Parts: sequence; C-alpha cells; structure tokens
Amino acid sequence: MKHETESMLKAQRMVPLIRSVAREARDRSSEIQRLEAELQGLLRGPGERVHEIRSVESELFRHRRGIAQVQSELERIGCSLDADNPDRIVCSMADEEVTFEERLDETGYRRDRPSPTA
Repeated sequence: MKHETESMLKAQRMVPLIRSVAREARDRSSEIQRLEAELQGLLRGPGERVHEIRSVESELFRHRRGIAQVQSELERIGCSLDADNPDRIVCSMADEEVTFEERLDETGYRRDRPSPTA
C-alpha cells in the first residue's frame, strides 16, 4: 500500500510537466500533419514551386526534430509517447506503468497494470 501511495504521489507531482510536454507533442504532431498535406499539394501542383517546397520541408524538419527532443525529454524521466496516441504519455514508476492523458484541459492518469501487491 505504501508503495502504491508513493507511486501515485510521484505521478501527481509529474502532472504539470507531463501536461506541458503532452501539449507540445500534440501541437507539433498537428503541425506536422498540416505541413505534410501542404507539401503533397505543392508537389502535385503545376509549376516549379521550389522555394515554397523548401520552406515547408524546413518547417517539417524543425517540427520532427522537436518531436525527437520531446521524446528525449520523456526518456530522461522514464516516460515515452504512446505509439498509438501521441496525446498519451506512458511512464514507468517502480513496478508499474502510469498513463497520462489530457482531455478537456485536465490531465488524468491511470495505472496500466495492476499493482503486484493488489
């Protein structure tokens, strides 16, 4: 029980950091999707639009590098972006995983696996 309480307290302390990182990941993912669609339109369109294409590619690179930095930050604290849902962050705490999800501007967390003492 003490172990479970410590894990939950640690999770609660991490919420502001996780909320910030989750928002950055979500914003960057959305921008990457928008830029990829824009790039496809430029590549299919008529004429030579080299300058515009290079500009979009540069922005794509910047946001992809930002996502890589987010992932590195998360790894340092024992967390990662969920591969299926970039709005979800999974953190390993002691012998369990805790999932942080942001919905309606509230960050919640839940255990993914039951505690071994339960």
